[in-house]
Amino acid sequence: MNLKIEDVLSKAVLSINNISDTPRLDAEIILALVLRLSRFDLFTRRHEFINEIDILKFEELVKRRMNSEPVAYITGEKAFFEDVFKVDKRVLIPRSETEFLVMKAIDYLKKYKNRPSVLDICTGSGCAGLSILRVVDCDITLSDISNDALDVVKINARRLFPENESIKIINSDLFQNIEEKYDVITANPPYLSENDMKNFVKGSLEFEPVSAFYGGRLGIELTRKIIRDAKDFLKSDGLLMIELGYEGSAFIKDQKEMKLIELVKDYNGIDRVAVLSPYK
Repeated sequence: MNLKIEDVLSKAVLSINNISDTPRLDAEIILALVLRLSRFDLFTRRHEFINEIDILKFEELVKRRMNSEPVAYITGEKAFFEDVFKVDKRVLIPRSETEFLVMKAIDYLKKYKNRPSVLDICTGSGCAGLSILRVVDCDITLSDISNDALDVVKINARRLFPENESIKIINSDLFQNIEEKYDVITANPPYLSENDMKNFVKGSLEFEPVSAFYGGRLGIELTRKIIRDAKDFLKSDGLLMIELGYEGSAFIKDQKEMKLIELVKDYNGIDRVAVLSPYK
């Protein structure tokens, strides 16, 4: 079986075209993994032949994509902000929208004169908290209710910051096991409602943990709890930064638990991140 890189890619694109919005990109990412090349190398070497063993490996992975499995779970990694994170079915796949949470936290933390302390709850893969640590020298605590997720966090922390022994990882249902107070608390909680789960969690999304999506009947219940309790774990001038779902924006504007400082819109003009502070 003598096939060139371009031929193998073209065949794969046809196979996954009906289940992916980005079939060419998906195929390139998977083939790059198999051949241990960059996507740029795939382009420059597109007329080179692939050996049969690698073709078979690639076809097996493409079959998984044809079954709607996300590319990130097939490759075991996902690029986010400045790093590549280990991911699998134990954690939500990092989304680009969450980078707005990271960037806003970094903007505020850079203003602190002393070394700030940060708590990232509902941390999942650790992508938000560890991305903040990549840019800001801070004391970081990562927490999640899922021990499975925290196992992934530990892998990412070791891979990305092998020399940093100060990263704290805590198993906690929101603030249940949190004891300290922080300068900044970041959170990307589950925020899909019952209707959202029925209408949107289909195809590739069905491979991701339900607990990382479902935020309660209305979708705002966990967000409400975080805002209600966060003020007890913030320093006097501390800030809570929380990612929002579609239903979150109206709720955030109406809630009275904390003072709304800022709303940050995402690429689509949706209110994506709320910045709040305790009332003095």
